[in-house]
Amino acid sequence: MLQIDKAQMIAGVQIYGDHENPALFYAVPQQPTFRCDAEGNPVFMYLKYRQPKVQPSGKTGGGFATFDTQFALDDATRATIMEQLRGQVGQGLADQVGLGTITWATGTAHLNLSEVSGDLVTKVWNPVGPSLYGDNVTPFTLELPDFGATLFAEALQGKGGIVQVSYGMNGWVMLPAITGYGHFSSTKFRSFVQDASDDAGYGADTFSNKMAEVATSNDVIYVEVKSATGANADMVAKIEESVRRTVLDIATKRMAEQIEGYTGDRSVLEDYETIHREYSNLRVDDFTMTVNQQTAVLWPFNPQGTLPNITNMVDKKGQPVLWADHYREIDLDDPFFRSFSVPVRVNADYGAERPVHSVDVHVQYQGDKLEAADYHFDKPEQTETFAAYVKGDSREYQHSYTVNYKGSSAVYESPLAPHTGPLTINADDLGVLEVHVLPGNLDFESLESATVSIEYTPANGPAITDQVVFTAQNSTEQTLTHVIAEKRNRPVRYKVDYRTKGDAFQDDWKETTGKRIYLSSPFNEIRPFRVVAVGDLAGTIDTILVDVRYEDPQSGYSWADSKQLNATDSYWPCPIQVRDAHAGTLTYSGLVRYKNGSVREIPETVTDETTVEVGDMVGTVISVFVAPDLVDWTAVDLVKVVLTCNGGAPSQEQVKSALVRQTGGAPAPVVFSLPEATTKDFSWTATYYFKDGTSATTAPSTTADTNVLLPRRPSAA
Repeated sequence: MLQIDKAQMIAGVQIYGDHENPALFYAVPQQPTFRCDAEGNPVFMYLKYRQPKVQPSGKTGGGFATFDTQFALDDATRATIMEQLRGQVGQGLADQVGLGTITWATGTAHLNLSEVSGDLVTKVWNPVGPSLYGDNVTPFTLELPDFGATLFAEALQGKGGIVQVSYGMNGWVMLPAITGYGHFSSTKFRSFVQDASDDAGYGADTFSNKMAEVATSNDVIYVEVKSATGANADMVAKIEESVRRTVLDIATKRMAEQIEGYTGDRSVLEDYETIHREYSNLRVDDFTMTVNQQTAVLWPFNPQGTLPNITNMVDKKGQPVLWADHYREIDLDDPFFRSFSVPVRVNADYGAERPVHSVDVHVQYQGDKLEAADYHFDKPEQTETFAAYVKGDSREYQHSYTVNYKGSSAVYESPLAPHTGPLTINADDLGVLEVHVLPGNLDFESLESATVSIEYTPANGPAITDQVVFTAQNSTEQTLTHVIAEKRNRPVRYKVDYRTKGDAFQDDWKETTGKRIYLSSPFNEIRPFRVVAVGDLAGTIDTILVDVRYEDPQSGYSWADSKQLNATDSYWPCPIQVRDAHAGTLTYSGLVRYKNGSVREIPETVTDETTVEVGDMVGTVISVFVAPDLVDWTAVDLVKVVLTCNGGAPSQEQVKSALVRQTGGAPAPVVFSLPEATTKDFSWTATYYFKDGTSATTAPSTTADTNVLLPRRPSAA
């Protein structure tokens, strides 16, 4: 057996002697090497491959390497070692010199590349460990991603090396003439004593209860190594460390184990005269270890290092190893295995209110043989996959489908059609006419309703007509659905009938090929119009009834409304939504009812004016409009405007006022009806009442401008 202290270095190899046979030796190389075959060529193959297409992960290819490493001598080194050993033993034993085989118990072999980032190395495979006999051969298989494959191929060529292997071997060896002694002893003791007494006599009782509990532990560790004369000092230290570790491991386990103390009854019952309890527990551990020269132990050997690239090696004929003999580039796009796959989907709604029950899809591809598949779709999220082997470079396949409808024996069968790439059958191809009608910006303050009439004429069968109605109470999207059992490839015709208060008009027919119809307001502009009552509304005129009518013969649109004016409500703002502000006719008429019971008719009058005056016409009518747009309503509660007008004659002076609030908007116009006037000038002041309780009045202003724009606040005096 290998004698661990009989060591020397020859030709870079650690040589050990035998514990008994002086002519027997053991060689332990310092580093592993690539294993070679009988002709001296390394057992090594590297494949760099490219995939037919980029994978979903982004992978385009990679590398695949297989090689063997060994823990053995080459022939030249073996010959050098044998020659020197024969010279050491002398002529009497020279012919008996030999190299023995170490008895290996366990071993591992680790490749540095197994710890490299996944960007460079995908995976490394190797068996549980080296063979543990012969040359301790370990096979490795290495998988690399595309980036790592290129790097690895370049790094394996030229000087140096990239493959690093470390062996972890444990072999049986004989210790030198050294005696190691290790001893461990441990004593653990636990005791418990209890004495209790109660005199139970006359008078006051005397009671005592005494308990004593003791725990002791005594541990001793002793290690000693005695070495024979000439023993290697490093070897003595290793043996001492081995004995010490063994004893410490055992001592640590034993010392951690505690003995049990007293766990029995400790109670004392009244009227017991005396109680005595006593408990003890003793544990003694003793361990002795002796190691001497006759003891065989496992000894670690850890050869490791970087393996020189195979391009630095020569075979047994002395020829250099060529990289080209161990490297292949492979294109995996083999026509024999070339295939394609396409996802198959149906874009349809199978809900309870929808007409489509299911869709049956047929897909086929003519390769070396006809490959076909049929799929049944009845769920919106369903996806199937059709796959086939490619013939030549064509990936064109054919498909058809059958649509099954709820509550109907009718089906729609599409013809067989060519296609490439993913297959998605859309709802428009399912033999269903579906139109979504949206009310858009319809204003139901001006409209009472909008009725949409729809027509679609299929290639086969009668025309389909339908209708939806929008009102203020029903102004959300509406959907029309009809089974046509053919592909929808024709436009939808539609028109809109609008109904206003007491009138109706319609648009012309329009066409769309889309699924949605957006309605828009038929009114494009607003024609301003206002009516002002004039005359003695307080003393003479009771009421004025005004009828206003707008007609646009070209579009067929008309509008009409009425309003009763009096002293408290003498102004009627009447903006009219129209289709064209430059078309149509505006007409007004009415009745003036006096307080004396008489009535006067206002004849029907066509006007282009934006303001008309009705009532008792006088020489001059001045209508003043007060605009509060600039007032700072964050600070102001109320504004009182006082206006004075006499038309140039003080005898006919009139004073009127108007109250302006933020919530009330612009007040009714202030109307001055004068018998005659040489000027239209009037004066006005405004008093501002603030939220903090204060007030301020503007300076008087005289103007002929009938639009009074109130300032933000009164100017400082």
